Amino acid sequence: MPVYKYRSFQAAREHLKELQSSHPLAKLSNLQALLYALRPPKPCAKGVFKFKTLEDANRHRHGVESL
Repeated sequence: MPVYKYRSFQAAREHLKELQSSHPLAKLSNLQALLYALRPPKPCAKGVFKFKTLEDANRHRHGVESL
């Protein structure tokens, strides 16, 4: 991504308007990408878990994934 230098905020605003797409679907996809990036992280179980059987481990894993 290129780096731009501006002499004033007004020049930066004008250049930003030129860079933004005028197509409404492109604007919507950019907004969706931004919202996706800002979403809160999914909860996850922290720590080390010990299981006696593989079935117990799989049961725990599927329970944690559904959070």
